[in-house]
Amino acid sequence: GGISMLIGILLSLSLSVILLDHLSLGSLFIFYFVVIVYGLYGILDDIFKFKTRYDKILVTLVLTLPIASLIPDTTVHIFDYAIELGPIYALLLVPVFVMFVANAINLHAGYNALTTGLELILLATIAIKIYLNNGIEPLLFVIPVLAAVISFFPRVWHPAKILPGNVGDFLVGSAIGGLLIINNLSWFGLFILIPHIINFLMDSYTILIRRVRDVKFGKLAPDNTIIAPPTMKYKSLKFLVVSWFRLKEWQAVLVLYAFTLIFCALGLIIF
Repeated sequence: GGISMLIGILLSLSLSVILLDHLSLGSLFIFYFVVIVYGLYGILDDIFKFKTRYDKILVTLVLTLPIASLIPDTTVHIFDYAIELGPIYALLLVPVFVMFVANAINLHAGYNALTTGLELILLATIAIKIYLNNGIEPLLFVIPVLAAVISFFPRVWHPAKILPGNVGDFLVGSAIGGLLIINNLSWFGLFILIPHIINFLMDSYTILIRRVRDVKFGKLAPDNTIIAPPTMKYKSLKFLVVSWFRLKEWQAVLVLYAFTLIFCALGLIIF
């Protein structure tokens, strides 16, 4: 399913050459080169089912390096302090940031339309923030991936006709991370991604530290509410909400949408 998003982005980029040849498109193609390579890695992950998490981290870290050429500012601002990091920022922190965002988004999954809907919320929020900060022109970077996600969303809503798979999640996740970093929105991005960060930490604690055997799916009760696996209650937000409340799949998805929407709205107000 995610391959259709990849094709949509490629078509958008092809049209941009025809319709926007008066603009400098070099940066746009560097940016989407990274996004497309992440998507291709997702295809391989869907086919071969890579198991080792450390290999995934290393591979996606290397794939992100070209985006360093798009970084306009290598200064990190922490409250009233400005720290110039130079190449360390561009060649280390930027790839780590994009890699983390892509993996965190890929991890926050498991229900029909969960990842795609969250990606749509995040992309729309980022587009609003970019417009408020820099006007219309930088939205050129957002439009191809946002349009692909919007067109894809109706087909993944419960009951889903297709699924994004790792290809779709890595594709859009890398785009979200890249958009945040090249627009100097890293702190804003970390804030709106707090639900994803919480989910990532829950997963890491359960699987890597407690070393509990992973169970990816729950069971359905007679009333079609979801029963979380007993050992996975605190492994992810998707299982946590159905442990606290009796929810059907689509209801759990809406709860998780609302959680992310709260942070997106607060992010636009605070930053």
